[in-house]
Amino acid sequence: MLRTVPPSPDQLRELEILIRAHHPLLLVETVEEERVHVLLEHSAENIGLPLFSWTQVDGLRRELPEPGQTPESGPPQKALSFIGRSNLEAIFHLKGLGPYLHEPAVIAQIKNIHKKYFGHRGAIVLSGHGIDMPPAIEHLFTPLSLHAPSSEAYHSFVQAVLRDLATRLQVKVELSSMDVSQLLAALHGLTFFEVQKIITQAVIEDGVLGREDIVKVLEAKRQIIERSGVLEYFPHEHEMGDVAGLSELKDWLRKRQAAFEDPKRAKEYGLSPPKGLMLIGVQGCGKSLCAKAVAAEWKLPLIRLDPSNLYNRYVGESEKNLKRAIKLAEAMAPVVLWIDEIEKALSQEDAEGGPAQRIFGTFLAWLQDKKENVFVIATANDISKLPPELMRKGRFDEIFFVDLPGAEARKRILQIHLKRRKRDPSTFDIRRLVQLTDGFSGAEIEQAVVSALYTAFSHQQDLSTEFIADEIEMTKPLSVTMAERIQALRDWAKDRAVFAG
Repeated sequence: MLRTVPPSPDQLRELEILIRAHHPLLLVETVEEERVHVLLEHSAENIGLPLFSWTQVDGLRRELPEPGQTPESGPPQKALSFIGRSNLEAIFHLKGLGPYLHEPAVIAQIKNIHKKYFGHRGAIVLSGHGIDMPPAIEHLFTPLSLHAPSSEAYHSFVQAVLRDLATRLQVKVELSSMDVSQLLAALHGLTFFEVQKIITQAVIEDGVLGREDIVKVLEAKRQIIERSGVLEYFPHEHEMGDVAGLSELKDWLRKRQAAFEDPKRAKEYGLSPPKGLMLIGVQGCGKSLCAKAVAAEWKLPLIRLDPSNLYNRYVGESEKNLKRAIKLAEAMAPVVLWIDEIEKALSQEDAEGGPAQRIFGTFLAWLQDKKENVFVIATANDISKLPPELMRKGRFDEIFFVDLPGAEARKRILQIHLKRRKRDPSTFDIRRLVQLTDGFSGAEIEQAVVSALYTAFSHQQDLSTEFIADEIEMTKPLSVTMAERIQALRDWAKDRAVFAG
């Protein structure tokens, strides 16, 4: 693989502070061990320390200032024994040690190294993915996060990949400056190894890196995200114009878009970038559609967290799933994270200390302190299952209540769904249909149009007002079947939420 680009000054400074402050054991959870090693090389040179690396295959090797091999240091215990005996002021990068951490001898050696190295600037850096740290030594390690690459870093790396390909074949780049920006945005959140694979494949197919390859990048990104098993990637299919009504919500989002897009300028102005919002309301009234439309309007990736994907029968795995989802969302920032039916993840019905309680604690801490530009949109249908702490002011920037659509919104919903199915709304008695759908949700109106289309098709006739009216009259909307529950929801929202309009 190509050498990755140099680390950011902020990342270097963070590592160097930890080393100078005598943190002898550092843990980096990542699949990008090459990026970790480049970071350690720069840090070792800046501080003036030797750098060693270890793998079970190569053993312990000195990388800086001069290359050298430590004999018979392949087995983990022998490598750790050398590190402990030498007591060197050096940085040791250990790759692939994770599977051996539960061995009693390895635990004892790590405790010994921590005690010795605490007195100087020597540091052992463990890197890898899914490291299962035993409780006996977990508290000795300081976690170090690998910062997401900047757009400039991705740009430099793509150029390096293209230069490397140009040594073997003819390469043409057919991208405008806007195309380059879209490509870099599409790459954001991917590892450099993934970027190299995607760009190489795109160029090898026809010798050209062009605008059409951006779609291939997004598809590859979708597959990578969904491989995590906890997140789902949504392409942009809806715009804010597809959302009928909700004028207050739309106005709120418009006012905050600039601050989210340019957090640096917002901070200088005295603002914090918006954290997110919660949409509570009647099922089928456009909460999910709104989440999709915000991402499209703000030209951001949309990833969905389905709470049911978090839960695992093994103790502690559910929290790990949430942390993995959060980490992936942060790596893709700026991004819209849509948590659908959040009450399913944070239900108060969970036993004290159960997985939902632990997930709630993890989520709340992240929501309060998150630094990456992740805009969270949480949707909920059943407020009775939500913990009161989540509804407190400051958790989300705002809580909106989405009610059943009014007459004007129902008119717009009917027009949208007729146009989407290649029908001219002016040929229908929209006024009559609006009156008939009083108390209907947006989803119920759409279903009435779809059902009428099936009926008309089966009669070998074109869709008409009568077919739609018949379907509407046969439908018992939620406002009738769940009238008491909807009224209770409205009563709750009066003093606790902003009506979305």
